Amino acid sequence: MSYLTFEDAVRFHGHIGPYLAIGYRAGTLARNVLKPRDIYDMYAEIHVPLKRPYTCIADGVQCSTSCTLGKLNIKLIDSNELSISFFCKSSNRKLVLRVKEFIIDEISRIGNLEKAAKYIMSLSPDELFDIANYLAST
Repeated sequence: MSYLTFEDAVRFHGHIGPYLAIGYRAGTLARNVLKPRDIYDMYAEIHVPLKRPYTCIADGVQCSTSCTLGKLNIKLIDSNELSISFFCKSSNRKLVLRVKEFIIDEISRIGNLEKAAKYIMSLSPDELFDIANYLAST
C-alpha cells in the first residue's frame, strides 16, 4: 500500500499546520503499530472539539492511513480531549493516542503555523502522545 507524504497532506489540506501534523503523525504511528492488511482494515475515531483547528487532525489521519470519509472508516466525535483511536479488524488490536496536554500549550506559545508544525514533526511518538496499545474488546 502507498500513502501520502506529509507534503502531499499539506497540499490536500491547503496549508501547513500543527494539527494536520498531529493527525499525520498519529496515522503513521497507527499504520506502523497495527500493520493493516489493506485500506479497509483500519478504522479511526478522532475525539476533538468539533471546531478548527482541532478538526484539522482528521485531514492528517486521512492522508496517512487511507481511513477516509468516503470509505466510512473514519469518524469525528465531539470531545474536550484530543485523542485518536485506531482499530485494526484483522488483528483485533486497538491503539489509542492521546495528545499530551503541554503540546497544545506549546503550539499556542510558538504561534507560527509552520514553525509549530515543524515542532510537531520533530517529536518522538512518546513525546507527542500518551500511547495505549491493546486487544480490542469483542
